[in-house]
Amino acid sequence: MAKNYQGAGLQRSFIAPTGGVVGGVPVALGSLVVVPLEDAVKGQPFTGILGGSWTLPITGALKVGTKVGLLAGGLVADGTADAVPFGKLLSDAAGGFAEALLIQ
Repeated sequence: MAKNYQGAGLQRSFIAPTGGVVGGVPVALGSLVVVPLEDAVKGQPFTGILGGSWTLPITGALKVGTKVGLLAGGLVADGTADAVPFGKLLSDAAGGFAEALLIQ
């Protein structure tokens, strides 16, 4: 019997980085992207979601299925300088927002 199982890995507790976190706004912790469930100031614990579908601000007229990155809390085209990989779009960009699947 496995004794090292920690859980499904869908969410876990993290410590807020410099600048803190805002609930619902994705944040990169190194190359790991999480979406906080609550606000937290630097050094405070918060619950981060490690996957799922999220409606987020997006730059550009990107289409469903496109790979996207995360930059400053919003989605950008894959390969944008300083962006961290986020996942793929589940909807076309419309009105500055799109639904995206967070893929680690």
